[in-house]
Amino acid sequence: MKLVHRVRTSAPPALVWELLGHPDRWPQFDVFLRKVRGTSRPAAVGQHLVGISRWTALGIPVDVLEVEPERRLVMRVRTAPGITEELTFVLTPTTRGGTDIALCLVVDGLFARPAVPLLWLANGLNARVLAARTQRLARARQRVATSVA
Repeated sequence: MKLVHRVRTSAPPALVWELLGHPDRWPQFDVFLRKVRGTSRPAAVGQHLVGISRWTALGIPVDVLEVEPERRLVMRVRTAPGITEELTFVLTPTTRGGTDIALCLVVDGLFARPAVPLLWLANGLNARVLAARTQRLARARQRVATSVA
């Protein structure tokens, strides 16, 4: 089953990528992650990471499948036994300097069907938090640039 969330931020793709393209920064927008183990480098194809749940010590395996900086990130997340998510983030610049963020969610596995509503809501929340955080960062940087000029 494939589902898509679309959100918009006034932040440019480069700023969105500052969070999305660095696994150690994912907890800043993924409300379910406390931290990510496995790298402090930018996302790269073939990375095998472990996301640590915000509420338990549960490790969640994450594989980075595709990376196009400032454009696209594809990950496979083994959310729970019998549930695998493939998350595709697509960043599209807008004509006004912002970014359209599309988050495509494909859920597979034995327990995928009952998990879909919860995973759809959770990933929608994360997409909205990503947009809001990057929008705040863009505004803060604009204020700093204006006060320096």
